[in-house]
Amino acid sequence: MAAAGEGCGGVLFVVGEAGIGKSRLAAEAARLATGAGQCVVRGRATTSSAQYRALREAFMSTLRRTGPPGDPQLVPYRAALSRLVPEWQLTRPPGVDDAPVVLAEAVLRLLVSLGGGHGCVAVLEDLHDADADTLAVVDYLVDNLGQEPVLVVATVRSGPGAGADLVRAAGRRRAATVLELDRLDDGEVRELAALCLEVPGDRVPEPILTRLLEVADGVPFHVEELLADGGNGVPRTLSEGVAARADQLGPQGRALVQAAALLGRRFAATVAGEAAGVTGDDLATCLRLAADAQFVRPGSEPDVYVFRHALTAEALRGGMIPAEAARLARRAAQVIGERDEDLAAELWCRAGDLRRAAGSRSRLARRALAEGAVSTAIVQAERGLELVKDQSAGEPVLGELREVLLDALIDAGEVERAVELGTWLDLHTTTARRATVHLRLARAAAAAGQWAEGLRQIAGVRRLAGPDAEVDAVEAWLTFLRPAPDRMLRARQLAGRALENGRPEVLCAALEVLASCARTTDLEASRVWCDRALAVAEDHGLTTWRVRFLFHLGVLDAIHDADPARLILAHDTAVASGAVVTALVIGCELAVVHLTRGDHDAAERCAQAAETAAARLRLAETRLIALALRVCVAAHRGSREQTEVLYDRYRALGGDDIDHAAAVQGLGLAFCSLLEDNPERAWQDLDRAIAREDNHPPHYLSFNRGPYLLLATLAGKAGRAEHDELATSAHGQARWNRQFVTLSRAVLDGCEGNGDEAVAAVAEFEELATPYPLAHHLGLRLIGERAHADGWGRPRDWLTAAETYFHRTDSVRLAAACRTQLRDMGVPVAQRRRGSDRIPPALRRMGVTVREYEVLELLVDRLGNKEIAGRLFLSPRTVEKHVASLLLKTGHDDRTGLARFAVRERESG
Repeated sequence: MAAAGEGCGGVLFVVGEAGIGKSRLAAEAARLATGAGQCVVRGRATTSSAQYRALREAFMSTLRRTGPPGDPQLVPYRAALSRLVPEWQLTRPPGVDDAPVVLAEAVLRLLVSLGGGHGCVAVLEDLHDADADTLAVVDYLVDNLGQEPVLVVATVRSGPGAGADLVRAAGRRRAATVLELDRLDDGEVRELAALCLEVPGDRVPEPILTRLLEVADGVPFHVEELLADGGNGVPRTLSEGVAARADQLGPQGRALVQAAALLGRRFAATVAGEAAGVTGDDLATCLRLAADAQFVRPGSEPDVYVFRHALTAEALRGGMIPAEAARLARRAAQVIGERDEDLAAELWCRAGDLRRAAGSRSRLARRALAEGAVSTAIVQAERGLELVKDQSAGEPVLGELREVLLDALIDAGEVERAVELGTWLDLHTTTARRATVHLRLARAAAAAGQWAEGLRQIAGVRRLAGPDAEVDAVEAWLTFLRPAPDRMLRARQLAGRALENGRPEVLCAALEVLASCARTTDLEASRVWCDRALAVAEDHGLTTWRVRFLFHLGVLDAIHDADPARLILAHDTAVASGAVVTALVIGCELAVVHLTRGDHDAAERCAQAAETAAARLRLAETRLIALALRVCVAAHRGSREQTEVLYDRYRALGGDDIDHAAAVQGLGLAFCSLLEDNPERAWQDLDRAIAREDNHPPHYLSFNRGPYLLLATLAGKAGRAEHDELATSAHGQARWNRQFVTLSRAVLDGCEGNGDEAVAAVAEFEELATPYPLAHHLGLRLIGERAHADGWGRPRDWLTAAETYFHRTDSVRLAAACRTQLRDMGVPVAQRRRGSDRIPPALRRMGVTVREYEVLELLVDRLGNKEIAGRLFLSPRTVEKHVASLLLKTGHDDRTGLARFAVRERESG
């Protein structure tokens, strides 16, 4: 437009499929031109039988109000122009030259005249529907507007036709600009939706966005129409257009595309043809017509065709009368058979045969469950049940769907629904199936930790079925949960019996029991059982069990080494397989790993994502666990205010009633107290947390025990017996707890006068604490004063290291406490000022100040006191004092040695 305004006009063809945005872009061009003071005329072609339709509309909208321009250059052409403007017909003499080129030149001159001194933009839309005469005028303009202040913006639909031929010809001779519009990518669809809804891009509702990405095909018109229709259904304007184009294909062609639409976006041509009764040469002819009309295009396989737009297929389906749709659907379903159960189910629904549709859903659900796709199994089973909800309880497919749904709900962790459904099955199934129902109820109870109900159901199974390996495996887990003195022995016996003759799934269940029993005393033995079970799951393609044992092993890796790698793998595998609830639980475990490693941002992301998803899915306990972890993150950041806000919300939602409440008080509130330098309050928090853990499951591994032992030892409330008891337990084998157990041993050894053993224990502690920066430096701060009082170790170095860490992490109170302890020991403490973070840790431990470090850095260049003084704006006498202090603190005899030392420190840093 800018070029046209300066006399360098031309024709711009905007090319693309229907709905891609050609008209919208043309409208924007018109708006910009109007804003720039240019004249704008607009016209649209409708059908090739309406001569000059686009040109007439363009000029009449302007000239009807103003009359013919007074430009003298137009006088010779007014007769020709009268063919476009009826009001001028009286001026058109008989026998006038009707040559198209005359009219074309008349149009050119009229456009130039209308533009005056600012230029003119003519928007001609839908030229794919234009008549040959209009196209001839446009072709003339293509070759003759280059030196005129006129821009023609012409929209043309891609595909075969005279309009497209004109565009290609103009493009080949480089006489026009051709702009081909592509479909929007996913990000652009989101952006367009956000603009239409007037919300930020990240606030587009996910269901609507998902719908747009699935069916709009990146076509802006489809996006807008879907949004205008609430994101559902097929836009009325699109349906009408599709119906009209389908009628042009003739009876057989229309029947073919209708049958194909019932098969989906991608369809087998022979199947669609058989359903429509179109075969052989007729099928080939109809497919060619449908392709020419831009309904379909060939797919990647010989017999496969694809609708160019998903909404086209939906419009065809929606446009059929029910009887016609049912007839075609029944024939298509019969042709497909069991090759595509999902499609068959939809077709049987359209055909009105709901029993057959439900049967397909049942088979789909069972297949999905076998592949570990739990969410898909639930959806398929529920859709099948909805189809036959009005049938009697004795309907076979109804029982089949409820049984597979029960299994899927158990695997998904939706225990309450599973128990309710299992009760219905127990009442309505045959005697032969009752044992199976009881066993499934027992499994549901086991998943919920309801050992009493589970064992009652197992008793029912035993009465009906007798000995069975699967029953042994389920009873082994329920026995493990039962609080009885002999539960471990009895659980191992049942699990061992299940291993002798069980199927792969039973083997995995039995191995899980054995791994859980071992976890109460020996974490490495538990790992061995889990490794064996994982191999069974992978060898037999048991996706659900593979996720569970990856999870178990990931937890063990986290407990032993604070390594999140296998937990991340387990989480990704769970997400891919549809185990949504398991993925949320794994996400919470990942939050714990990140928390203990000091990666608070990652921990918060994991916990917040889990909380949001769990709330949406109405998983109350999982939501509370995630919220509890957010409390812990805030506590480890030392934010009492944020901790209390989250903790109040956690308690208001019922958090005190779940097992994780102990972790909130210990791993959360106690650490917040420690960061406030209040070990007594921290000990009280941990004492309450430990009391809560008495009723936890036997395989529960607490991260509270280690910190509790250390604080109790420092306070004189625990001694060697308590240390030895924890050190030999499963809790004490966890690396997180071991670091505190080891530090407690150091305190006890130091108190007993065994200084060397105490120092060795601290060294072991520092190795164990490598992954846990906060725990590491909290431990050093807590033992520093005791080590100084008892006369062992290197309390000065430990407190200096802790002070540096807490200063860097903005733990103001702890940093100040460390400095106070150091001063009480007679250790000169460097003033905390700007630049202190640049001092290497080794020099900081020596007490080197910021100014001394600046002097030391200049000594590397062999500068004298006067030169250093000039650089630092100090007096030479002050520099001399700093050098003397550096010699004393570093233990060097002269400036040369000090300079060499500075070089080494710079290189090592």
